Amino acid sequence: MRYPVTLRLVIGLLPVFAVAAAAGAQQLGAGVGLDNFSLGGMSSQSQQPQSLDKIVAVVNDDVILKSQLNSAVAEIRQRNAAQIGRLPPNVLRSQVLDQLIMRQLQIQKADQDGIKVSNAEIQQGVARIAQRNNMSLQQFTRAVTRSGMRMSDLRDRIRDEIKISKVRQKEVMGKVAVSDQDVDRYLQNQSLRLSRDHEYRLRQIKLNLPADADATTTGVIRDRLERLRRRIISGEIRFADAARSVSQGPHSADGGDRGWVSGATLPDGFDSALAGISAGQISPVFRGPDGLYLLKLEDERGGDSTDDAQKRVMVTEAHIRHIIVKPNEIRNDARTRKLARQIRQRLLAGGDFATLAKKYSDDKGTSRQGGDVGWIALNRLPPDTRRHIENLDEGEISRIFQTDDGYEIVKLIDRRQRDETEQAKRDKVRQTLGRKRASEQGDRWLRKLRDEAYVDIRMPDYQPTSGALGL
Repeated sequence: MRYPVTLRLVIGLLPVFAVAAAAGAQQLGAGVGLDNFSLGGMSSQSQQPQSLDKIVAVVNDDVILKSQLNSAVAEIRQRNAAQIGRLPPNVLRSQVLDQLIMRQLQIQKADQDGIKVSNAEIQQGVARIAQRNNMSLQQFTRAVTRSGMRMSDLRDRIRDEIKISKVRQKEVMGKVAVSDQDVDRYLQNQSLRLSRDHEYRLRQIKLNLPADADATTTGVIRDRLERLRRRIISGEIRFADAARSVSQGPHSADGGDRGWVSGATLPDGFDSALAGISAGQISPVFRGPDGLYLLKLEDERGGDSTDDAQKRVMVTEAHIRHIIVKPNEIRNDARTRKLARQIRQRLLAGGDFATLAKKYSDDKGTSRQGGDVGWIALNRLPPDTRRHIENLDEGEISRIFQTDDGYEIVKLIDRRQRDETEQAKRDKVRQTLGRKRASEQGDRWLRKLRDEAYVDIRMPDYQPTSGALGL
């Protein structure tokens, strides 16, 4: 079997947050990470004699070595050879070093918070990466070995990435909340909703503004970006080259290329800047949450069409009664299942469901009501439970099936369709706002983490950048 030269290692283990934390996590990215990770990019560095290694940065109590920086730079070059060809080597190395520093700070924070990663989680990470590369575990292990990397090194890297995911979940995702009032305000603005339903292919240039910047400072920085905009529009310099040279934001090493970005994740100010331009055009200079920005809109897609806006979301609901019997200290699993069979036989013989539920059901929340669960949406039930209910006729008794709670028997009382179009719309808005807030909160958290750290840069020709919040 022929293996690809570069394996795209995508774990995707970030815990699922109620408001789509995954998108927020993308905005939080710091360091090289496992996305688009090139096995070839690390192999040569692992073979370098350690005696030649030097410290290029001290990060609190840890160090970053020259070999680590070389490996990360090689990985970036392999992924983006065409795009970074004109970037001065010291600028690229500086930007990558900044990102390695941010990655190390997140790992340190996870360790300080006592975040642990089990061997089972690491093995799941390896399995997912193998699956994303369309390989079995055995095939993937051989591919890693052939690339020159040790599996132990890969497992260490996966452990670090899971730590970062967990600390982001704790410090950022878990603190994001969206109220009903937030959803109401969002829905009241039709133009904002439409723009947020789009996806944009963007390049960006960002110049930082100090938190306490006065009007004079802001004006000087704005003038600098305005002059650069005029040079780009006149054709004197390409947007991508300008981004590599001066941008202080994420993605500068890639010529400011952010790829396809959901409007839902964009900070305030981006909506109006994008509203007045078409694909291939440059936005006006505008102020974002933490600096001044210039955007190039490469392309856009999506948005609600008339048909989509009128599409109804119908949900099947079932009115059910149930009886659950659970194993306990007196009644083991076998005896519990036997009891469930006896109850079902009595029901099929004409026994009253409510009476038997009151006598035998271990679900204290419904047993007093004769096992009456009320109306419940089938799509919100566990898949196995849903399968046992979907095919029942009204008045029919289900087979006995096992759940996490015990052995369950269900009777279908009635079935109906309910229009959930409005609720589905509100849920989508809640996710949109959650992703945006996770992105903004993540940027603030990373900036605070960096400001409070002790960092000593020892790399020759280091050029300070602020694009350390993610690739």
